[in-house]
Amino acid sequence: MAIIERRRWVDPRAAAAQPVNGASAAFFRIAFGVAMLVNVLLYLPTLVHEYYVDTSFHFSYAWFDFIKPLPGFGIHAVYVVEGLLAILIALGLWYRRAVAGFFVLHTYVFLIDSTYFQNHEYLISLVSFFMIFMPLERRWSLDARRRPELASSTVPAWVVWLLRFQFGIVYFYGGVAKLNLDWLQGEPLRMWLHARTDVQLIGPLFDFEPVVLVMTYGSLLFDLSIAFFLLHRRTQVPAFVVACCFHLLNVRLFGLFVFPWLMIAASTIYFRPDWPERVWAWARKRRRRGAELSASDVPARAQTGSASESRSVPEPRSVPEPRPAPGRISKTLATFLVAWAVVQVLVPLRHYLIPGSPNWTEEAHRFSWHMKLRDKQSTGTFYVIQNGTTLEVTASEHLNPKQEFRMYGHPERVVRFAHYLSDLHDGAEIRAVTSVSLNGREPAPIVDPGVDLADVQLVWWGHADWILALEEPLR
Repeated sequence: MAIIERRRWVDPRAAAAQPVNGASAAFFRIAFGVAMLVNVLLYLPTLVHEYYVDTSFHFSYAWFDFIKPLPGFGIHAVYVVEGLLAILIALGLWYRRAVAGFFVLHTYVFLIDSTYFQNHEYLISLVSFFMIFMPLERRWSLDARRRPELASSTVPAWVVWLLRFQFGIVYFYGGVAKLNLDWLQGEPLRMWLHARTDVQLIGPLFDFEPVVLVMTYGSLLFDLSIAFFLLHRRTQVPAFVVACCFHLLNVRLFGLFVFPWLMIAASTIYFRPDWPERVWAWARKRRRRGAELSASDVPARAQTGSASESRSVPEPRSVPEPRPAPGRISKTLATFLVAWAVVQVLVPLRHYLIPGSPNWTEEAHRFSWHMKLRDKQSTGTFYVIQNGTTLEVTASEHLNPKQEFRMYGHPERVVRFAHYLSDLHDGAEIRAVTSVSLNGREPAPIVDPGVDLADVQLVWWGHADWILALEEPLR
């Protein structure tokens, strides 16, 4: 008689509560804090003044019109405090309060103006939010030193898996977004590479079409698969090397601020949770072997009096004992984790329910991990029509150069600025003539020039009929 072995059902709540080594989570906390400090320093002081002080109008997000930059030195002070909180996060000092304060301040700045939307700034808000609930101060932190009852060598498994999931979402949906006709035909990457042929060593290669296609489809496959290769033990080391090369190439070609460095640091969370300890043990072993080889080269009489000292190895510092693991995570935490996962999976897909290309209409483009997908060259003119007279408006008198550059190709911002102009001119009619080139196409209008944009209501879900369809073919 065949013996059928019954599989035991694994309780997800119990599995999430299982303790795992906390070294990789502690490393991520330190790396995140350092990256956030660098991110703050990149903006202070020049960009903060240009973005939030030296302009009278800001393109706010839906439902967040009330968020405005603090006057005077106030917005600079916000960034300074952000930097100080980033240091506390890296040190693990007053960790929970520091990361909560950082989340509030960073998200506040993020919501002031959609012009400066960057996927990594959105990612930072998401990660800093759930880090509030993660016990990342248990190891290699000043909190663990000053409060020994907090110290532990482990964290619950859900901490590591939530970090893996969140960064895996960024990678995977970055690849899904590349599954569009323009990218599959090599644009806009071809344009960008042709403009960078002066890059040392590799620049001349960008004139060759096979190189363009390899980089186009290589980046697509990288985004779709890298998280899975990082999870697999046999492929994670070469996958990590590839990821480092990919991000460093992006740094060399496009800059991209702190995003590539954050992604490199986050990619280590896919390794075994004890990987920092293993690396440290390997480094100590190499150092000890080197010391022994050096000692063997010394004449015997010189070794006689100090043989014991040369071979002595400092005792490793004691590691905090792991905390007893709770049987299961709470229902509240389990509900939060499931809800978070569902939202992160569904939100980037919402543009498939809206007609038109999000790269053109910009509808549902944000918060979907659409990264480096489009090149828009745009110009435009606004006209104020009142009492039978028409006045041409110079947008640069109200906007900084970056705001103006990113407005004409973004229909929502065009309408927001039109509402602002209408309010300035006592409810006057506002029309806009725009000319937008997407990924090298011939320029075309993106909003209907015959529509009074002052009367247009922004559409938060679905397609706005005042946005003109993209009809120009890709060259």
